[in-house]
Amino acid sequence: MTCSNGETVLADGGPRVSVTYDEPAAIIPTVVDAIAAVDDRAMDDRPTLFDQVEPEAMVALFEHAAATERDVVLEFAIDEHTVVITSEGTISVYRGSPGLERSLE
Repeated sequence: MTCSNGETVLADGGPRVSVTYDEPAAIIPTVVDAIAAVDDRAMDDRPTLFDQVEPEAMVALFEHAAATERDVVLEFAIDEHTVVITSEGTISVYRGSPGLERSLE
């Protein structure tokens, strides 16, 4: 699957999808595409990302991290998935409940 930012989604054999983003503005569409890829179903069938998190705040956080050269890891749950976003440009989506210890493998 190719995400809206042009990156290829890599399913690593488990209930996880990992993708990259080039700039903070690409985080939202990339997260949406990655969540859909985990279950191979459209986001139309689930709560929207906007119902779960504040997208503008999330983008602002990562813009600030990039501008100040800080490392940030953001983890949140949406539907039955855990989303982990890093300031290094990685987005991972896991099926299941949040668990920071799992996401930092």
